[in-house]
Amino acid sequence: MPEFPKDLKPCALVLASCITMISAPELKAKAYHPPAREMIRKAEFISLVSLKEPVQIEKKGEGSWTFGEVTDAQLKKSLKGSLPQKFKIYGKEDFICARCHFPKGESLVFLKKDHDLFVGQAWNISCLPVKAGKASWFSSLDRIAPDIEMPVEECIKQISKELKP
Repeated sequence: MPEFPKDLKPCALVLASCITMISAPELKAKAYHPPAREMIRKAEFISLVSLKEPVQIEKKGEGSWTFGEVTDAQLKKSLKGSLPQKFKIYGKEDFICARCHFPKGESLVFLKKDHDLFVGQAWNISCLPVKAGKASWFSSLDRIAPDIEMPVEECIKQISKELKP
């Protein structure tokens, strides 16, 4: 570093700090979106459920998020983990990069616990709607987003196969 007069050294340090702060790239958090195979393995609970209309709320979880909606769920078929017949699923996190939404209707859900709350395990793919017996699904379990419709029973077979040791 060139020699500065003693009275200018503090100014040079402040200027260098300002330039560094201005030119530093903006730091943003990004949501990790797992492939389907990982979502299946890491979910604490996987179930076919019937969901009621979500209700807007503001509920602080024990983890990082505040949830903006809650949906009443009724268990139709459990594939992994033990869920009550009726329970609530919390979604619409205040994390702008990714949120879970659990809309009314039948769905395959991939859940975990946030202390005593059931929440989505894999952001927007935590809830895969079922319509006319077909679920939004993955042409490959290495994909991070559903890209096909598949009979729900075939989805369940793939999930069960993936869960076998």
